[in-house]
Amino acid sequence: MSASLVARNLTVTRGALTVVADVDLTLSPGRRVGVIGPNGIGKSTLLQALAGRIDDPASTVEGSVEAAPRSAVVGYLPQEPDRSGDETVEGFLSRRTGVGPAQVELDATTSALAAGEAGAEDRYSVALERWLSLGAADVEARTGVVFADLGLDERLAFQSTSTLSGGEAARVSLASILLARFDVFLLDEPTNDLDLDGLDRLERWVVGLDAPVALVSHDRAFLERTVTDVAEID
Repeated sequence: MSASLVARNLTVTRGALTVVADVDLTLSPGRRVGVIGPNGIGKSTLLQALAGRIDDPASTVEGSVEAAPRSAVVGYLPQEPDRSGDETVEGFLSRRTGVGPAQVELDATTSALAAGEAGAEDRYSVALERWLSLGAADVEARTGVVFADLGLDERLAFQSTSTLSGGEAARVSLASILLARFDVFLLDEPTNDLDLDGLDRLERWVVGLDAPVALVSHDRAFLERTVTDVAEID
């Protein structure tokens, strides 16, 4: 799906502090925007606001963020340094790619359809379309290919993420990006902890994207090679 994301007068405040002020930003197909600025200036907050993921009750979001078409799936992929003993690599990938939540919704609407609930047919159609657009139908096959490409043993899929080494965790995080099939990508520090091979693989993927992307990275050389535009917060 060809999609765009448009922010107008986007402002995020946290108590008396203005974190992001009056941002106008358009992410359109083929556009790769590098978001830069000093640490703590609000780059991650900007991506979270674009994704509608400001969950802090002390924060207030003003302005608008609109996806076109409205059904476009906006994927926000933050850095997750803490690995959990309660989540397997398979579960991590399922959550990060959106396939897991899409499967839950598809199962629920399938049950509603079978029960003859009012409006179930429309909800099922929407759920099925999202499930398909996220690449759920062939995600297992694609995971095997990506794991082989990144030098990851397929058996890792069944391990807890807390058992991964630092290098394995970085490559699994990269795998979640390569497997994702979002309409708009918001990537927060995707270059962190990657070795040269991982950076090269990520660079080729970003440059080959048709979907719009905004990414935060302190790796200026990577940004110079991949982005078409720069948005600087000062």
